[in-house]
Amino acid sequence: MKLLTLPEQAVVKKDFGEIWSTKMVRNTMILVPVIMAVFLPVLYVAIICFVPSDQINGADQMLKLLPKEAAGYTLQQSMFYVMTNMICPMFFLMIPLMSSSVSAACSFVGEKERSTIETLLLTPMSLKSIFKAKVFGCIFLSAICTAISFVAFSIVISVGDILLQMPFFLNWNWLILIFLLAPAITVFGVVFMVLVSGKSKSYMESIQTSGYIVLPLILLFVGQFTGLFQLNALFLLLAAAVVIAADLLLWLFAARLFTPEKLLK
Repeated sequence: MKLLTLPEQAVVKKDFGEIWSTKMVRNTMILVPVIMAVFLPVLYVAIICFVPSDQINGADQMLKLLPKEAAGYTLQQSMFYVMTNMICPMFFLMIPLMSSSVSAACSFVGEKERSTIETLLLTPMSLKSIFKAKVFGCIFLSAICTAISFVAFSIVISVGDILLQMPFFLNWNWLILIFLLAPAITVFGVVFMVLVSGKSKSYMESIQTSGYIVLPLILLFVGQFTGLFQLNALFLLLAAAVVIAADLLLWLFAARLFTPEKLLK
């Protein structure tokens, strides 16, 4: 059984072309992964490996966050552990969130802005099929972006593992993040933008609105460094469960609001 029918696949291909041809969206989907998955990890690895530890501001504060299993590490290894398991996960989650939200903004709001939504509504496809094709297309595009980013990130961190003689970084935290939390955040970004699209007049306006959904990640980043919680497997499982529950609710609301009246407004 195919996930998408041939007409739905045609809508997905059309959206892919329109998303990629939009410079602002294309640049976001390239630059965010490059910065979050490659540039920042390379910078951190270089600092940890080549800058004396006593010259790194905030190193002592970072080391206080180490769990018991990292007690036997050297100073450099400890800092690398903090970077890999506490800093980089928050940065990495920005990739599925931003890629899904900007692609959905271009797909849904951009359709109205380009005045092509009327043509799409005149096709034999039902509203349910159009909604399904657009949502799945944005999710799939974001998933590809996230997967490529993780491969690039893994290469960078693996080099750090070798240089610092650390065990391979892929642990339960990262497995939960990649296979549960990141997909859940991808869906959240898409359906959130569907809800916002009804009130946005341009995809640029909807992209600006999407900045609000980054706030929870910023709060998570700040929270763990203030000692409110530790970013462990249990916490990530709970976070994934909360986001999945939110996805289901938002999906239902978004599907109900996906009407000709809202689309042509």
